[in-house]
Amino acid sequence: MDRILMVRQHINRIIQSIKSDEERRIAYVHTYGVAQCAAMIAAKRGLNSELAYISGLLHDIYTCFTGSSLCHAISGAEMVRPIIRDMHIFTYEEKEIILSAIFYHSNKERVHDEYDEVLKDADVLQPFLNDACFRTYYLFIPRLTKVLEELGLTALPAVYGQEPDQSKVTYNRSLFADIAENIASQNVCGERDNTVFMNIIKYYPEPSAFSELKNYWCAAFVYHCALEAGLELPIRLPPIKNRFAGVGSWYEWATANHFCFYEKDGFIPSRGDIVIYNNIIPPENKEQGSAWHDHIGVVLSCENEFLVVAEGNINNQNVSGIIKRKRDNTIGCFVRIPNEFTYDGWNCDYKAYLKTLKL
Repeated sequence: MDRILMVRQHINRIIQSIKSDEERRIAYVHTYGVAQCAAMIAAKRGLNSELAYISGLLHDIYTCFTGSSLCHAISGAEMVRPIIRDMHIFTYEEKEIILSAIFYHSNKERVHDEYDEVLKDADVLQPFLNDACFRTYYLFIPRLTKVLEELGLTALPAVYGQEPDQSKVTYNRSLFADIAENIASQNVCGERDNTVFMNIIKYYPEPSAFSELKNYWCAAFVYHCALEAGLELPIRLPPIKNRFAGVGSWYEWATANHFCFYEKDGFIPSRGDIVIYNNIIPPENKEQGSAWHDHIGVVLSCENEFLVVAEGNINNQNVSGIIKRKRDNTIGCFVRIPNEFTYDGWNCDYKAYLKTLKL
């Protein structure tokens, strides 16, 4: 059994689906270049080159699939987990090595386990070797310098990127509300031929995503709008066991981060807050035994006894819209994410978290 060939076939299908010729070329060069560098570094350190190579092949799979680099390492590990599980060709320990390396590979400033470090080093070495001017992002210089010394290479990196990136978008509640209002007002229908809807669910990589989210995409709508507004948040965030395509994950995450507020405590909702509803969906439109938090939307305004809310999938009817909701017992709680929220979700024990999941 050629395990590398099996993984190659999978990643090749995803890269081949990239529409832009130039982006497809870049994806091939970086993916295979990192895999080769990882195998070489692993061999130098007496580690398993095959596992390092496979980690390299899969490390940017989420970016290749979605076109987004936002939290792509954490979301990439979540994407790869069922892929390598269903291949039935890796032991638990091997899957743990591959997933951990992918999960941490963007966190270049910290040191993790040995295979994690192999992938990080390969991820800074490949662009350096592929650039005729040896340009390297300034934050990667310390790591790259150590790798070059280890490999006996004397090329001198040319530093770039020290100026602040003015194009980087930081999360803003006002922008979040504007985006949600704009999309919801288009009365987006949750069908395959609706490009806006397919863009909303593009973050969920399994072929079953469409059928699973149809008539259940209110939380996916909020997630998409939040990311468009600059929020850094992977599709699943340890230790939360479910993805942000579900209302429960928003509630669990907000509660853990003290972003959850209640009107009974004197909280006054405003534009850009998230509202989580309490049993607002008619029983005939939701699964039996569903949790109380059965719907979610983005507050546009607060008008006396009513809220004006942008929602995807209103009442599980598979269409978005702007709706006026009464401020009664169907309002469960509100989530207020601070402006310029900074994501730090990689600061966890990912291998301990994996033990709670099915590998």
